[in-house]
Amino acid sequence: MTEMNEAISRLLGPAEPEVGCDECFAKIDRYVERELAGADADAAIPGLRAHLGGCPACREEHESLRALVAGGAD
Repeated sequence: MTEMNEAISRLLGPAEPEVGCDECFAKIDRYVERELAGADADAAIPGLRAHLGGCPACREEHESLRALVAGGAD
């Protein structure tokens, strides 16, 4: 995606329902578990992916949790 497309996407917002930070933090553990298990995390928790795309704090939490859980699986 080009920088222009990314900027337009941020301005227009997500095409799907988006969760807020509180809901994201409450559900992110289950989301990461489903992702790492190869399950459809987006279908299980609609809107969370859209929130992660627009919220740097939650995206950082997601990335950290994924790294922690994935590292523990080795």
